[in-house]
Amino acid sequence: MYFCIKFHHITNHQSAMKYPGSISDFTQMRNDELIRAFRKVFAQKTFFDITKDYEQVVNMPCSRFWISEARASIVVSAIIRGQPILNTMRPTKREMFLEIYNRVLAIREKKPDTPLIDIVFEVVNSPAPKFYMKPRHARNIIYKMKNGHYKK
Repeated sequence: MYFCIKFHHITNHQSAMKYPGSISDFTQMRNDELIRAFRKVFAQKTFFDITKDYEQVVNMPCSRFWISEARASIVVSAIIRGQPILNTMRPTKREMFLEIYNRVLAIREKKPDTPLIDIVFEVVNSPAPKFYMKPRHARNIIYKMKNGHYKK
């Protein structure tokens, strides 16, 4: 089975790539959700173990997958075509894309005539089981938020 994705607003693979230091359209939403998870975890604590506490934060459920629909579509399409795109990814990103891919396949079986891009959009905007980031990265984001790095 072969699926192809057509993008009207993306002209090439590079357009949907995230570059170091770039801030996506939903960064603020992700950060707000991350800080809520942080507050929820730390509000229950009388003794702090930063390593375990941030591990708990990043493993809390999220309202969506924190990846653009365009990037997720490119990766899912590559997986479907058998390209070894997952081999070069960090374990957390690989895990996230495999979860998205598995959900896409499950929906595709129920809705075989639905375009892949629409299914990916639905999956990416559905609740995610966790943040798919390392605890250290979450700690860095929260530190930057507290120091005004993300303010406009």
